[in-house]
Amino acid sequence: MAAALKEDPGTSPNWRLHKNACPYYRERWFPEHDPTAGEPMYQVFCMKNTPPVTSEEQDKCLHSRFACWRLGGKAARSQPQPAQKVRSSSS
Repeated sequence: MAAALKEDPGTSPNWRLHKNACPYYRERWFPEHDPTAGEPMYQVFCMKNTPPVTSEEQDKCLHSRFACWRLGGKAARSQPQPAQKVRSSSS
């Protein structure tokens, strides 16, 4: 079923965007799934190609509202630091 992606998860209404989750995390549910046939209950898609692998990673995805938790450290280090104010001394 993972190979049957025929719609864009970023724009399709079938993929859910969580309020407090990573902005790149998408999820869609299959309410009529058959667990005895091995069908999934839901499918996860990451628009940055860093999908969660474990339940702990998925929990981090669901609680990183503004940025990808995996890319957050890299993005923060690449941001330029704000210029410090130079205090002028008047004699």
